[in-house]
Amino acid sequence: MAFNSSAALAERGFEHPPARRLPVDLNHLHNQTFGDRKLQREVLRLFVRHSADQIERLRAAIAPEERREAAHALVGSARGVGAFSVAYIAAEIELSRGPIVGRLKALDAAIAAAHGFIRDFLAE
Repeated sequence: MAFNSSAALAERGFEHPPARRLPVDLNHLHNQTFGDRKLQREVLRLFVRHSADQIERLRAAIAPEERREAAHALVGSARGVGAFSVAYIAAEIELSRGPIVGRLKALDAAIAAAHGFIRDFLAE
């Protein structure tokens, strides 16, 4: 039986890859933090640090289990702040049974977009 990552992602509550979506869903963040702007800022700072750590873990992973654990941690934190593109790509990596070079490039782009968006948000 062939592995269908789209079906596996759908089972985990992911929609089809988001298109034309902001890097961070501010409505989701607002709901998660009960509208507390100070908490939003702190959560976003934590996400920037955590996501950088998990990307480093992904790149250093030798065993598939290490890769899955780092990707899984990134999925959770990205979903928490509303960085759904990051979460989706990290989930694809988590479920992947083969090479992830292309997905890592897509993840780098999504992380860069999210981090840039967060920098702008924190500068306000």
